[in-house]
Amino acid sequence: MGIEDWRLEEFFDRYAEAQRDLDAEATARLWGLPGMVITDEFAGALESRADMAAGLSSSFPLYRRLGFESIVPEVRAVSALTEVISMVRVRWSYLDANDELVVTTDVEYVVRDDADGLRIYVGVGIDEADALRRAAAAKGIELDAG
Repeated sequence: MGIEDWRLEEFFDRYAEAQRDLDAEATARLWGLPGMVITDEFAGALESRADMAAGLSSSFPLYRRLGFESIVPEVRAVSALTEVISMVRVRWSYLDANDELVVTTDVEYVVRDDADGLRIYVGVGIDEADALRRAAAAKGIELDAG
């Protein structure tokens, strides 16, 4: 059976709320340790909540520059790997102050139902870097190289 869809939806709503508030510590608490992040540009395991929060907060200045005021999750697919582990694809829609869509990006997560609640252990960014580049180009914002 795996993790119930409603629990995953509530979990990612909490994740979105923490991101909307630019609260890296609250977001980091939703990750299990170690937490692995993999994108085309980066692969690494973060061993502590402090490292996770630092990694998450490093995106916040760019989010502000791009005018992101809100983020809305849409759970697009769930695959139960075991009774307590699911692979979850989430589409994140980033909205501006007028609730207009700025950009969307998809991420695959490995979520485990731990004794203290759901936690993300792996996040695979499918198109985040490209999506952020598109959003920046549309707003005439030059991204730093590297």
